Amino acid sequence: MVSLNTLPLEHDESLAGLGDAPKREFKSDKLQFKLALIAIVITGLGPAFLGNSYWDHTFQLVHIYLTVAILQNFLFVDAGQKSFGQGAILGMGTYGLALGCGVYGLSFGVGIGLAMLCATLGGLLFALPALRVQGFHLGFVTLSAAIVFPQLLIEFDEFTYGINGISYFVPSLTQPVIGPLSYLNMLLTLLPLGAIGLHYGLRNMRLGRRMRIAAESREAAGSLGIRLGYMRALAFTIVSIGTGLAGALYVPVVGFVSPESFLIDLSFTLFFIVVVGGRGQIFGPIVGIWVIYILPHVLLVDFVEYRLLIYGVVTLFIVLAMPDGLVGTLDGWRRKKLSGAKRGAGFDLKPFMKVMDGLITSQAKTRGTAIIATQNVVKRFGHVVALDGVDFDLHRGEIHALVGANGSGKTSLLNVLSGFSHMTAGSYLINGVSVARKAPAQIAKAGIGRTFQKPRVFMELSVWDNIQIGLDARSTPLDPQLQSLANWYEAAYGQDNPALLAHGQRRLLEVIRVIFAGADVLLLDEPAAGLSGTERAELSHLLFLLKEKLQIAIVIVEHDLDLVWNIADRITVLETGSVVASGTPQALATDPAVQHLFIGGAYA
Repeated sequence: MVSLNTLPLEHDESLAGLGDAPKREFKSDKLQFKLALIAIVITGLGPAFLGNSYWDHTFQLVHIYLTVAILQNFLFVDAGQKSFGQGAILGMGTYGLALGCGVYGLSFGVGIGLAMLCATLGGLLFALPALRVQGFHLGFVTLSAAIVFPQLLIEFDEFTYGINGISYFVPSLTQPVIGPLSYLNMLLTLLPLGAIGLHYGLRNMRLGRRMRIAAESREAAGSLGIRLGYMRALAFTIVSIGTGLAGALYVPVVGFVSPESFLIDLSFTLFFIVVVGGRGQIFGPIVGIWVIYILPHVLLVDFVEYRLLIYGVVTLFIVLAMPDGLVGTLDGWRRKKLSGAKRGAGFDLKPFMKVMDGLITSQAKTRGTAIIATQNVVKRFGHVVALDGVDFDLHRGEIHALVGANGSGKTSLLNVLSGFSHMTAGSYLINGVSVARKAPAQIAKAGIGRTFQKPRVFMELSVWDNIQIGLDARSTPLDPQLQSLANWYEAAYGQDNPALLAHGQRRLLEVIRVIFAGADVLLLDEPAAGLSGTERAELSHLLFLLKEKLQIAIVIVEHDLDLVWNIADRITVLETGSVVASGTPQALATDPAVQHLFIGGAYA
């Protein structure tokens, strides 16, 4: 395989002279993270230093709920799993420790491990329906579990002690050890600090970015080799372990557990905390818990029996007035104000083109063997035949164009080649290996990259992050020259908002992402749509360089016949799902079988 890592440069090219775009704070995560750390330390340690036992106990409980809300915020937005039953997961962890230590006499350390195990098993049970349903359908399933959980605790009272509950105290945790601070104070300060650190850290890690892509776009995830089921199960596991630890510390804080502690209103409260603070905002759960839990307890103590109604009214008001939550709305105003100062040049291909021009042309023209080969491919949707006996092959270092009218089967063939649609009949080989029933992620790992008619650009990620998710999909590291290129893009676009890019520039961004992913084959679905004349020329030159310098094979679906005739080595013409002609542009120009498909016979 010829790759960007193995090709030498004609000159020691640098990116000097291209300029450095000034950094702009597109994301406020770092600021929110710092504010969160300060707030948690103050509420975790402050009441003990002030000698107020009431607020000390209150904020210990608050920090348990805050931890669960932080983890649910990650699960809800970054992992895309709409779980409304996190109160039940907390209860599983709590009862794991209470039964293990309070009933069976296990040590507190063993009880913590048991709590996390019970919560993790509960989280994996939640993950099972996530493999089949998503969105609010998953939310209703988890909500049902939260409704049933306390009833099960009562029903199996011989084991759980039912409404009588379980008492368990750990005096050694509540005794002061450093001034007025107890071990419990410190543990319950570290607990939400760890949760917020986990959320912030994952958001800036490869795993967190891949979870975000899996949450937002099934197609983009598959094209980058991301297994959706694995990501969903892993997200539930991570969140459940942390929630189980919070459940373990709930026991020494309260000293008593019963089913009444984990009714459905707890899950509602945790959900309201996330929504009111701002879904996906690092600082959101802290603001949310103050609005939903702390302030009502201070200001509305005489109406405690109406707390769920109060939570609902407050949440309804904020959702109607500020759909993105309190912190989300403030951050939206900040982004809107910032967007007026953005430069208008958009996404720049010049650095990438400069590096490509510096590569020595590869001599490894191995066009005798097809990378991709299909025979007699048939694809039916009910009684509709989208592909009817299609034979198609693609060689290394070749640009093979698919043309035809709308509905002729071009995108259907791309979907088969990328694994998003399985053929009804026929064969499909990549490098001589059958992949006819493989999932998109497996096809991607075989070296097939894909772009889409509607660019899969993620608006909550910066422009650089949208490129970096391509690098995340690589199986080999970048060489120094390309790493310098990646560093330039990070400096130039690390804080740029992709929402400000024009539609055509988003297409170019998606193409660059797929190239950085290290694919051997690029499947491009109308990449020139919406591009300006200059951008089309840049795209043509880029595809030519990829073919000549790297021997990348390219399949392009495109309605711009001028572009197709200028860059394609071969063209396959589809009509109503069948191949009507295939050959070089020169051969097709004189083929009477396809001249009627081109307006006015422009290429005849």
